Amino acid sequence: MEITMEPKNVLHFFQEIEQIPRGSGNEKALSDWLVAFAKERNLEVKQDVEHNVIIKVPATAGYEDRPIVILQGHMDMVCEKTPESNHDFTKDPIELIVDGEWLRANGTTLGADNGIAVAMALAVVDDKSIAHGPLEILITTSEETGMNGAAAVKGADLDGKYLINIDTEIEGEFVVSCTGGCRVTMRLPLIEETTDELFTVGLTVKVDGLLGGHSGIEIYKQRANANQILARALYNLGKKFDFQIASFTGGTKHNAIPRISTAELAVRVEDVAAIKEELAHLSALMKTEYTPQDPDLAILVTEGDTPAEVLEADASEALISFLVAAPHGVLGVSKTIDNLVETSENLAIVEETEDNIEILVSIRSSNANALEHAKDRLIILADTLGLSAEVAGSYPAWQYEPGSPLEIQTTTIYEKITGKKAIINAIHAGLECGLLKGELPDTQMISFGPTIENAHTPQERLHIESAHNIFEFLKVLLKEIK
Repeated sequence: MEITMEPKNVLHFFQEIEQIPRGSGNEKALSDWLVAFAKERNLEVKQDVEHNVIIKVPATAGYEDRPIVILQGHMDMVCEKTPESNHDFTKDPIELIVDGEWLRANGTTLGADNGIAVAMALAVVDDKSIAHGPLEILITTSEETGMNGAAAVKGADLDGKYLINIDTEIEGEFVVSCTGGCRVTMRLPLIEETTDELFTVGLTVKVDGLLGGHSGIEIYKQRANANQILARALYNLGKKFDFQIASFTGGTKHNAIPRISTAELAVRVEDVAAIKEELAHLSALMKTEYTPQDPDLAILVTEGDTPAEVLEADASEALISFLVAAPHGVLGVSKTIDNLVETSENLAIVEETEDNIEILVSIRSSNANALEHAKDRLIILADTLGLSAEVAGSYPAWQYEPGSPLEIQTTTIYEKITGKKAIINAIHAGLECGLLKGELPDTQMISFGPTIENAHTPQERLHIESAHNIFEFLKVLLKEIK
């Protein structure tokens, strides 16, 4: 299906990108494709060990004296799909669907975050009618799993005075600052024992129907976290019934609020009906608590085989206690910027490895001291309950530089051509600008982009007219920026 709507060239390249699997850590094929794109046009190109790609584009005639502008985005995408989808993100192309004013995928994430940035940059390079000064196209990898690509970028490879990051998801919003953050992994030794002979029925308890969403941008919506909802349900169930836990898993990405979480239980046959009734009651209570933000929340119960092995009792207690007690959601709001979340946590992933049960928590904050405090609280809680804690994936905040020439020019041009007031904002999420600023301290940076909804979920969608508007604005900006 060829999309003929405007911006036609942008959507053409977006479709090309969507044919190539590009989940975080699996970007080599797309990286190689970008290198080939540059070589076919006789452009200078560099590909580094992390598969980041830098393409140098000469100025169009008459614009040689303009400052060098870096157009920047990331090529990887979050790979999430609906339970009924058979999509294989390692080999299948993304199936696009035009749905009225929106572009979405068939049962999967769309990858407009941030494939649309790549497509816009390529469209600029490919269209000889677009006037611009010298350009450097910087496309990074593994942004969604820790910004490893941006961390590997070397300042010596770039000369841009200005950097435009096309990774903001509200048209008309211009981001000038972002949070820093880290990931903390708690590990509980996986100690199993033979299921007690008193427990002869297996039950699968599943939390489903949640919207999830981006754990930074959408954390303010206070949506339910499947891992914590399930832990709370089992904690309350344990006040009335004896049972054993065989497994507990939930969440798939550090930067996505978990939508589904599942536990396998061994229970007494005489308790089955009452346990189902109690879980239905708890489901109703949780649904009331999380309406309207998660109106389809459900705790589902199915019978199955009795598990042969279960978690040792102390390990089960420690696991559930940690998941119930660990903070999730907004921890603090900015005192200087209205409606900005300052600090948050996402109880992101619970999974079993060969030796441990691992719990991954993602912390974000625009305040370094608040970030440290949130991290300390997690470590203290883990230590109290007998879990170990390891901190990794730290990334810096991007500090605001009020009144920079790039900010002034960008917002002035936007207001001139649209007649709309530009919104200057900070974002409660990590942007690569924070890391890139360390290598490019004298480069002024700003981030904007078209409207994208429900990023990091199978409901992700791109507003087509917004993509057209932003691309038209980008063309004017590149022509006029000085």
